[in-house]
Amino acid sequence: MEDLQAQLLNEQFHRLKDSIESRFQRLEKKLQYHEQLEAEKLSHIRTQLEDIRRLLNDHEQRIRTVDDAVISNKTTTTLIQAGQAGLTLLAAALAAWLGSRS
Repeated sequence: MEDLQAQLLNEQFHRLKDSIESRFQRLEKKLQYHEQLEAEKLSHIRTQLEDIRRLLNDHEQRIRTVDDAVISNKTTTTLIQAGQAGLTLLAAALAAWLGSRS
């Protein structure tokens, strides 16, 4: 009878061992899946970050281009106004000179 009980106990331990191994295998598979998922998420985040950096650089370049155009336009306008003031001064001097001769 004791031999039969020992066999039964031995079978129960084998079943417990198989059950534990099966659980470990399932946990390992889940862990691998989550590691792959996290790696994919990280890759996606890095890609989005690079896209944002590229977009930011593009915006900065556009702002610099517009800023340069505004500065150029203001400089041109100032030079034209200075030219007009010079011509006005020259015309006034010429008119005064011609007016004094008459």
